[in-house]
Amino acid sequence: MVAPSASPPLAGSDVPLSGEKAWRIAEGWYAHTAFLLMLGAGPEIVATVATPREFPWMFHLFPALEQVRPLRAGQLEPETLLKLQSSLVFLPRAEAGLQPVLTREGMKTVTLGFQDFAGLLNCLKETEGLVATPLAAQRVQRYSQALQAALTAGGQPTAERPRVLHLPSLKPLQVDGAKTIISQWIEAGGGRNAATVTGNHRPVTAEQIVAWDPDILILGANAGSLESLRRDPVLGQLRAVRARRVFRNPSGVFLWDRYGPELLLQLFWARQVISRGRVDEADMTRRIMAFYREFYGVSLSPAEAARILAAQPPRSR
Repeated sequence: MVAPSASPPLAGSDVPLSGEKAWRIAEGWYAHTAFLLMLGAGPEIVATVATPREFPWMFHLFPALEQVRPLRAGQLEPETLLKLQSSLVFLPRAEAGLQPVLTREGMKTVTLGFQDFAGLLNCLKETEGLVATPLAAQRVQRYSQALQAALTAGGQPTAERPRVLHLPSLKPLQVDGAKTIISQWIEAGGGRNAATVTGNHRPVTAEQIVAWDPDILILGANAGSLESLRRDPVLGQLRAVRARRVFRNPSGVFLWDRYGPELLLQLFWARQVISRGRVDEADMTRRIMAFYREFYGVSLSPAEAARILAAQPPRSR
């Protein structure tokens, strides 16, 4: 499991950066907000596209985010960022066209994105170079070591690997196909991606999913109702549904299954689901608590870890 370090606990994200330059960060990429929090840069965030409604655990564990300026994804306005005195702006690749405009206004602008685990580590290291604190450097080093160990811990490749289909949405019906990090963690977990399409959030018909007839279905945390899937006259006939091999993906600070730091936890969870057909809840609860302590500097109760594992929001304060 991801074990806590034997060294003294590191400062959490409520501690300001200790580097020579304190950034005023505007975050235009949902997932990257989670990376900034992991590296202790939470106090430097002045605006983000992340919201409490979409990421309740992020704002629950880092309540200072409630005070930052909300931004609209895909609609970042230079005037707003200037008023906030933003000095560092992170953009997803889809919004790279904004970079020259923001740079002319004196803001350092960085465009980031990745499609695999190697790209994740590159993104993390580039961010660490900007945050430039001992805390950030230590967490990146530990995370890189833990991720590499997790990726090499899988079983033997075999043609008999179960076919796994990941559904990020039931309405509209979408799947995650090849050349995505979703496909990579499916393979690292001992499965094969049942989808023959390429890319994220690809629209499909129920009939196409029936043709694939996967052995295992994994629903994204916000994909829709599992009960509605079982009642569906078409999808309800899938072998995975009839065999009750449908699993809800956990979700914490960010969605485990997509492009955030909790992909490390996703590897352990996916391996259990794919190879055993069940989740060892006691084991995963321990892993979750260790991960958040090690990489976010926060202490979760067993009950909180269990809610994250079940893709449930935090209880109201």
